Amino acid sequence: MIFLGRENELLEFDRLYGQNHFHLFILYGRRRVGKTTFLKEFCKDKPHIFYSAEQSNEKLNLEKFSDLVFQHYGETALEPFGSWEKAILYIHGRQADRPLVLVFDEFPYLANINPSLLSMLQHLIDHQLKEGKLFLVLCGSYMGFMEKEILGSKSPLFGRRTGQLHMKTFDYKTCARFLPGFSDEEKLLLYGVFGGTAMYLSQIQPHQTVKENIVDLFLKPTGYLYEEPLLLLRQEVYEPGIYNAVIQAIAGGASRANEIALKVGEDSSKCLKYIHTLCELGILYKETPFGEKDGSRKTIYRVSDFMFRFWYRYVASNRTLLETGAQELVWKRRILPDLNHYMGHAFEIICQDYLLRANSAGQLPLLFTSIGRWWGTNPRTRTQVEIDIVAQDENRYLFGECKWKNEKLGYPVFQELKDKVQGFCGNPSEIWYILFSKSGFTDSLLQKAREDDHLLLVSTEELLAE
Repeated sequence: MIFLGRENELLEFDRLYGQNHFHLFILYGRRRVGKTTFLKEFCKDKPHIFYSAEQSNEKLNLEKFSDLVFQHYGETALEPFGSWEKAILYIHGRQADRPLVLVFDEFPYLANINPSLLSMLQHLIDHQLKEGKLFLVLCGSYMGFMEKEILGSKSPLFGRRTGQLHMKTFDYKTCARFLPGFSDEEKLLLYGVFGGTAMYLSQIQPHQTVKENIVDLFLKPTGYLYEEPLLLLRQEVYEPGIYNAVIQAIAGGASRANEIALKVGEDSSKCLKYIHTLCELGILYKETPFGEKDGSRKTIYRVSDFMFRFWYRYVASNRTLLETGAQELVWKRRILPDLNHYMGHAFEIICQDYLLRANSAGQLPLLFTSIGRWWGTNPRTRTQVEIDIVAQDENRYLFGECKWKNEKLGYPVFQELKDKVQGFCGNPSEIWYILFSKSGFTDSLLQKAREDDHLLLVSTEELLAE
């Protein structure tokens, strides 16, 4: 069950390996997302050399890599390689026409130590490696580096890769497969708390309740996630204190760049650099109202990683209480009364994921090409309104509302959504409405949906249905 959720990616890697010629594959994604485990699964039935680079100097990395190479070929009396070029050429020479998977995990560590490494690889690929059968994988967690320095048009390796994969966190439906024994509502709630990171999902104990898992993993000082965001920031950035303050400001309600800068106490332009780095790391994301340009003045920033969002909302602000053993009080007074409100944003993401899946399967009345959220002014009422979901297929639109509440969703919510749509800038030729509800729907709304094929209703059971 280790490889739950990555079956398609594994099949694709096996297909490429079966082509029996040189490959340069770039694999990147956030830490803890499962890249290393995935590569080890791919390698386990194939001849391979798997090297995890370390944050030390080039000499020590080369010595450790040399040991791995000599161990693979059964050599005992050779001196360590004097350069990466000699090491790779040695492997290329020993392999002749035999395939081999050569993995450099945490490759950015090596490239930062030796800036000429990428140019050297380019030269080897162009003049020697491309004629062999190495399956070379460069893997890294820092997405900014991987996208710019390796995949970017100015990279020496540009045009040399034969494939790439941005390994992302799991969506809610894949996460549900990790959570046997929980109800549909509990599966969605756990996703909204732990997010789609494989490592975090693997910590959830099926024999415990939702509350027990949250308390043990987040709220106890010995818990796996009690300090996880801070540990990750220390691994990824040079000034973790400032990045911590930026995330805390956003988690606390600041969403625009100037608001965040004011809370953090930094110059706006400098603060934007921190925000941009956090976006590259997949911790934050930038959002503009549906249909507006990327540089819109309405642009806001939100915490994209649910584990970070939950931690900054409930753990960071209650550390003193938690350090003194008040886990039960924090759960009862701080978390439980606010949990439905917290889940509102997560539920919107879940509903968008549902629509993306349904859209790609052709299960919707339109085939949308863009989806997002919209907020602005209703010209009739002159009030600020938000529409949770807007999806567009040319001049046909789907508008949606997502409600994570304990009561059934009724007709007034549908009417309110129709009123909000009047403020949306556009002139749709055809409109559908979709309502998502944690607790189901009233009889009157169910009856309306039976009569109106432009009204769609989706319950939690349908969200998780196969």
